[in-house]
Amino acid sequence: MPDELVELLDTAIYKEIASQAFYIAGQSKTQDSGAKPLMKEMAQEELRHSEWLKDLKEKGLRKLSWHQKKLPNLMISEYLTGGDTLEDADLQDTLAFAMKREQQAVEFYSKMMGIIRDETAKRLCERLVHEELKHKLRLEIFYDNFFYGED
Repeated sequence: MPDELVELLDTAIYKEIASQAFYIAGQSKTQDSGAKPLMKEMAQEELRHSEWLKDLKEKGLRKLSWHQKKLPNLMISEYLTGGDTLEDADLQDTLAFAMKREQQAVEFYSKMMGIIRDETAKRLCERLVHEELKHKLRLEIFYDNFFYGED
C-alpha cells in the first residue's frame, strides 16, 4: 500500500475517532433530551466509520468503487450561527455543531483530493467526501423538518 494512502487512512481514522470523542463528551455536557440521543447516534456513526477505515487499512483496498449519486446540499449549516461547542448545547446547537463538523470533513477530504497523487487515495478521498456529504444532508433534513416542517 503506498505511503500516501496509509497516511490518508491514518488521518481519516484519527478524525473519525476524534469526532466520536466529541459526541461522547457532548452527551455529558447537555441536559437537552433531544440532543443527548442525537450525540449518541453521531458517536456510533463515527465509530462505524473508523472501523470501516481500519478494515480498509488492514485488508487493503480492493477495487474502490461504488454507485455515487449526486447529493443535494441544503446549505443550512453555511447560514447557521452558533453550534461552536457542545457545552450546554440544546438540540439546535447540537445539530448546527454536527452539520458544521461534517462540512469541515468534506472540505478537508476535498483539499486532500487536490494534493494526493496516488489514484487509489484520490478515489478514497472522493468516497469520504461523499460519505460526509450524506451525513450532512441527513442532519440538514432532520434540522429542516424539526424546526421548519409543517405542523
